[in-house]
Amino acid sequence: MHVFKKTISSLVLAAVALTLAACAGVKPSLTAERPSDEAFRTVLKKETSTLNVAIEASSDELGKVLNQTIRRELYRGSTKTGGLSAEVFRNGPIVVSAADNYLYLTLPITMSLSYGMFETPAVPLKLRFRASARITPDWRLNTDVSYVGLSDLLAEEIGIGPLSIKPRAIVEEITQPVQRVLSDMVGRKINDVFPLKSQVAKAWYAAQKPILLDRNYNAWLNLTPREVMLSPLSAQNNRVRLSAGINSFAELAVGPEPAPKPPVPLPNLKLVNAFDRNFRIALNTDLYYKDILSIVSPLLLNKAFDSDGKSIVIKALDLYGNGDRVVVKLETEGSLDGIFYLTGKPRFDPQTNRFSVEDVDFDMSTRSLLLQSADWFLHGTIRGMIQEKLNMDLTQRLEQSREMARKAISQVQLMDHVFLKGDIKTLNFSDVLVQKDRISIQVYTEGETGIFFR
Repeated sequence: MHVFKKTISSLVLAAVALTLAACAGVKPSLTAERPSDEAFRTVLKKETSTLNVAIEASSDELGKVLNQTIRRELYRGSTKTGGLSAEVFRNGPIVVSAADNYLYLTLPITMSLSYGMFETPAVPLKLRFRASARITPDWRLNTDVSYVGLSDLLAEEIGIGPLSIKPRAIVEEITQPVQRVLSDMVGRKINDVFPLKSQVAKAWYAAQKPILLDRNYNAWLNLTPREVMLSPLSAQNNRVRLSAGINSFAELAVGPEPAPKPPVPLPNLKLVNAFDRNFRIALNTDLYYKDILSIVSPLLLNKAFDSDGKSIVIKALDLYGNGDRVVVKLETEGSLDGIFYLTGKPRFDPQTNRFSVEDVDFDMSTRSLLLQSADWFLHGTIRGMIQEKLNMDLTQRLEQSREMARKAISQVQLMDHVFLKGDIKTLNFSDVLVQKDRISIQVYTEGETGIFFR
């Protein structure tokens, strides 16, 4: 009600002023009320990225570690047959292969049996085991090893002293202690080969520091990691892979080094079946109103705009942000002297890379004032002319940013022996943010990247 009364009062005063001016033969002079201040949205949208931390080993590398640590004597002791004992020794290198998300271990052994004073010659055999691995939330890899059979044929029955025994049954008895030895050893050594927590922690803490990408442009990669995800272990084609994903926000900043943030501790591990491997770097383009004014002022100032036999000249021009709109302040001379306000909605077209201000129209207060006194001004060409001149082509600026991002993350050293390598593929639009002194346009480059250890 208060605003309504205020508007009515303004209109009455304007009408009285115009009447008096007309009587005195003086051209009208009007000053519209400045649009009411509106709150600003404070932050741009954020696109999440995933830094892929790949940890990989070949089955040969796993076999080498196991062969260095598994002892020669595997079992010496009794069997289920009373009085019969067995000795099992490793008889060569363990062969490891990886397929169908399992590790397969072939263990060459010799087995000899003894009963009292009787003893068999050492028989060479190959035991086959299958191991599966799973990751627990405490960052450990647990392995389950199971016996899957012999790779050799054995005699159905042999004699030892007064006994007649079936050697295959004896072998299957003694695989249980051998299996326990293997399971414990494989479990410990696979954690040595895949130091998951320590490797991810290196990347996690290194990613939190601003990284200088390009000294010439003073460009910085600013990462804000949020969570760590882990997909199931993969074992295919004799390669064993673990993929951890560091979910983060990534932004390319040009200018002074961004202030470091307090370090965020490594969070609990989040186990997932898969994660988005795309890496997105936000590229923010700031258009300051003072820079836009320096471009459009020569195109609009001191130019005559005609309508219905009347003519005005723009003598002063200003731009500022208000809420989600851009305000254009005009000071005119000619057939109408005064100060007026127009507003428009900023827009960015990702297809053409053009920035524009759309739906330019007089502010409500200005419109109400002009309806009573100079409605010819409302229907003139000035709105369309201002809207046209506020168009800007940002192709060169955005391409420069994308090329900077592409070159910068082709290989970035995060810390000693830790590198970020990426490939930028596309450029996408994200958001437009109106601020008091500028308009921020955010696009992001998208591609794939990973963290590698050397």
